[in-house]
Amino acid sequence: MKKIKYIISTILLLLIASCNNNAFIDDLYVTPVAAFKADVSTAEVFVSVNFTNEGSGEKYAIYPGDDSHVYGKVGNSGFATNSDGSYSYAYTAPGTYTVVWVASSIKASGEVVQSVDSTKVTVVATNGGLSAFSITKMLKMTEFGSSFFYESYGEFSSNYITCPMPYVLWTKGTLKKAIGVKFTLDSSLATLYWISASGNIALTSDATTKFLNFYEGTELASQTLKTITISGYETTYEVAAVLIPEFTTFSINGVSGTATRDISAFNKYNMTVDLPDGTDVTALVPTFVVMANDQDLISDTKVVSVKVNGEKQTSGVSSVNFTQPVEYDVTYYITSKSGHVYTYNCIYQVTVK
Repeated sequence: MKKIKYIISTILLLLIASCNNNAFIDDLYVTPVAAFKADVSTAEVFVSVNFTNEGSGEKYAIYPGDDSHVYGKVGNSGFATNSDGSYSYAYTAPGTYTVVWVASSIKASGEVVQSVDSTKVTVVATNGGLSAFSITKMLKMTEFGSSFFYESYGEFSSNYITCPMPYVLWTKGTLKKAIGVKFTLDSSLATLYWISASGNIALTSDATTKFLNFYEGTELASQTLKTITISGYETTYEVAAVLIPEFTTFSINGVSGTATRDISAFNKYNMTVDLPDGTDVTALVPTFVVMANDQDLISDTKVVSVKVNGEKQTSGVSSVNFTQPVEYDVTYYITSKSGHVYTYNCIYQVTVK
């Protein structure tokens, strides 16, 4: 009998302890209140949005609202937040998303109590500009190697792009045809278009696919490019094929100079003029022509300047001391239809022997 009483007493004590424990858990219970905020209402695609908890609960979960993470949709799932109730998430596609925040707590009975809050986040793709642009495989230049082809890498000045071109590409007629381009965009969610007279033409970053054409009428003209993101944001660029200005003739006292390309750069030449022994070289007057004085290349809006030590040189007029090699700076200025001035120069190191 005593043994039975002991067992009953033990059971009663356990039940009392259990009740006390449940009461203790209930005392610790936190009523879940879902409340949160995002640091932005409009976010850039691929850039993290930071969410922070402003409510209460034991645990928190977030459903960003994009593909596979829609709250209440069968087969979709959310993410457990950090222990402090914060979470960062980067969206991979533009759109407007309903973000759901779930706060939860567990009662002593095992019942899970939840509270739900939501907000909207708009994701856009604004980045999509050009970060690189080039015109490739236009001319084989054996002086740089037996299999070397010239590639014109665009030089950016804000949204204006200068593509320097050897003069021979004009004389050979290469620039009078459609050409292929290579380029890099800031985002895979953007497309590059050539705004041509016949409409917008999507360009492919492939030198063998030839679309772009700088030739209009009888001369070269700058062209308009535009990047358009999947969200419709546009960035406009102007690109010009600018010839590297070259002396097509250069002579002193009737003796023509011989020019060889300086392989350190595409726009540098070494030139020698071999005059008779005893010639006074202290005050010689060279005669020269740049780009054959081609009227399709030289006009009121396309100007060539030739200088020595910053002083303008005039063919058949300017006197130069050739005791030492003299550097000629030949610069080409092109004013486009938009009013932007493109410039490119060529340096000749002229030695008189």
